Amino acid sequence: AGPGWTQALGAVLAALPATLALVLPALALGTGLGALLGVLGGAGAVLGGMGPAMPGFLLAAVFAATLAKAPVLLGLAALALPAAAQAATLAGRARAGAEDTVLLAARGRGMDGSALLWRLTLPLGLSAAMGGLRSAVAGTVAAAVAVESLFGTGFSGAGRLFVEAARAGDTGMAVAALAGLCGLAVLLGALGGALHGRIDPRARMA
Repeated sequence: AGPGWTQALGAVLAALPATLALVLPALALGTGLGALLGVLGGAGAVLGGMGPAMPGFLLAAVFAATLAKAPVLLGLAALALPAAAQAATLAGRARAGAEDTVLLAARGRGMDGSALLWRLTLPLGLSAAMGGLRSAVAGTVAAAVAVESLFGTGFSGAGRLFVEAARAGDTGMAVAALAGLCGLAVLLGALGGALHGRIDPRARMA
């Protein structure tokens, strides 16, 4: 902490909402879509298998280097796709683990088709995805730094502030921006943990 720490922290707090506006929709879209594909199987299994090969920061770099149009959509896609891949993997495992227990019991009570999907299978998948949201949040926040740096002035949040401060050798601003990004990741991870138990349909059935 130096003499400019208060000003640096104020600048970071002012920039964090822009980063949150980038990270939160990408996480919500990626997690929801990934969980749905994961419990359906097929494409979800393919997406989950591709997850380790497409980190968000790498997708952001590829999109920025090869495609110049629709930067907002491309930036969101770079963040959402890895989150969707992780959610698909976790949701698929949750469905497989519940196939001979909760899902079998529900079918025995006459639940099937869309009712089984929307009332039981998808909430199971979403709950599993929320349980692993901390790692997805960390990856998404790190990727947001790349998106804000590579996609121009359309994205000007704490990630861009961190990169610019590091390039300029402004250690105080860089540390403040890093602390803000870490705090954002912790808060979003805690939100995922809180939603994990609330979404799980087995808790309501107990």
